[in-house]
Amino acid sequence: MTDPSSAYRSVVGDIIAARPTAEPPPDAPDLRISRRRQPQAVADLLPAELEQLGAVWHDCSLDDVLADEEYEVEAAEVVDAAGTVRFRLYGWNFGVGYLFPPEGLAVVASGAQHDIEHWRLDQRPLFAAMDRALRAGGHGFTQPLHFCWTDDTCWDEIAGAEPGTVGSEPYLRALFGA
Repeated sequence: MTDPSSAYRSVVGDIIAARPTAEPPPDAPDLRISRRRQPQAVADLLPAELEQLGAVWHDCSLDDVLADEEYEVEAAEVVDAAGTVRFRLYGWNFGVGYLFPPEGLAVVASGAQHDIEHWRLDQRPLFAAMDRALRAGGHGFTQPLHFCWTDDTCWDEIAGAEPGTVGSEPYLRALFGA
C-alpha cells in the first residue's frame, strides 16, 4: 500500500509532467540533478546546506524538521556538464522548493504549492534548465516542482518590475540577509 504523501507526490508529479515543455533556449545552461539525499539530522548536512536550510527553518529546530517524516526534506546538488556544483536544490512536502547558489544565502528561486515563483526575466533560461533537469529523471528527487518557463504570460506579468520587488523575493532576501 502506498502512503498518502507518496500518492500525492505521484499525482502532482504526473500533472507537472503533463504540462507543455519545449526545447530549451540556447542560453539555458546544461544542468543535472545529482547527489540527492534525504538528510535525517543536522549531522547529515554539508556546511552550505546547514547554513541554507538553517536560514529557511530559522524559527525551528532543524534536527526536529529533518527527523520529521511529515516533511521528507530532500537536498540535491545541481551540476553543470563538467560536474561543477552550480546550485543546491531543496524540496519538502507541501510542494516547497528552494534553489540556492552552492554557497551562501543569495536565494536564486523559491516556491510553494509546487510552483517556483518568477521574480526576474533573467531567470527564464535557468527555469528552462531546471525544468529539463527535473524531467530527465533518474536523479531520485521526488518533490514535484514546476519551473515554468514556456508560458509567456508568466513572464509578461513581471516584465516591467524592478528587480528584487516581485513575489516573495524581497521578503526572502531580507530574511536571509542577502
